[in-house]
Amino acid sequence: MSRRAKAKLALRSISRMLTRAYRRLSAYKPSPFLLAVLAVAATIFLFGGGLYDLIMSPVVVIPRPGALWVTYPYTMLEQTLMESMISMLYFAFGFIGLYLMYESTKYASEPYRAWVRFILGLLILITVFVLGQYMLRVQKLGR
Repeated sequence: MSRRAKAKLALRSISRMLTRAYRRLSAYKPSPFLLAVLAVAATIFLFGGGLYDLIMSPVVVIPRPGALWVTYPYTMLEQTLMESMISMLYFAFGFIGLYLMYESTKYASEPYRAWVRFILGLLILITVFVLGQYMLRVQKLGR
């Protein structure tokens, strides 16, 4: 078999493989739940400063005598890796609180169950808000 024939055969097999892969990918229908989880995860990553972490490669923590600082004090222009991870965690818990509050609306026939979910979601949301404000105001701005 000549080189040209071998090359044509190789191109044909690659073409078939790519066609099969394209058909499988175009027929794949992911679940709406999976798409929603991926969208929320991407949003949390971006809001938490993940893009900054990838581009700037910040330090994890700031070593100080007697303590480790998680945030850069008195500046809003820089952040540590730990600070962005903590803020991503706060965003995730905030979303969980909102989701619990949303889920409570589905239990209209069971008021106690709906009330417990709503209160738990509200407590999580308020706690995350207070912790986020503490991180922003006290640790970052020193107020």
